[in-house]
Amino acid sequence: MIATAVVCLGVGLGFFFNKRTPDKPAPPKPVPTAAAKRLDGAVVFANGLPGSSNNSGGGGGGGGRGAGPVAGGF
Repeated sequence: MIATAVVCLGVGLGFFFNKRTPDKPAPPKPVPTAAAKRLDGAVVFANGLPGSSNNSGGGGGGGGRGAGPVAGGF
């Protein structure tokens, strides 16, 4: 029983004195707080996807082969 206590004490002291010290993290980079700059360029606003008319909902319109346009564009 005494030998067990000595071994436990030795292992405990070994763990205590060999513990790692935590690394200090680098300070964070400063956050830019300057006002955002506007980019010059042409802006195009649209109500649908490219390549579609405004009332079709965009994309794949039309009916079967030889059929006319479908009401509502679906």
